[in-house]
Amino acid sequence: MKLLSLKHNKIDKIQNLVSLPNLIYLDLYDNQISEIENLNSVPTLRVLMIAKNRITRISGLESLHKLDVLDLHSNFITRV
Repeated sequence: MKLLSLKHNKIDKIQNLVSLPNLIYLDLYDNQISEIENLNSVPTLRVLMIAKNRITRISGLESLHKLDVLDLHSNFITRV
């Protein structure tokens, strides 16, 4: 699988992506996620759409060397 869209759910944690090592596009728009985590199992990720969540700080992206697009609008980030 290369594209996964889980918009408009009540997801509160990013988890269980280990079985998707070829994932390129992950859309978690409009959920209840408060922390960017557990993305080290998807090193091929190029697009991460994680807008309209509860994220307060930008972290957990260190292993995403191929990431081209990161959408964090409408979160609770106070400092970049």
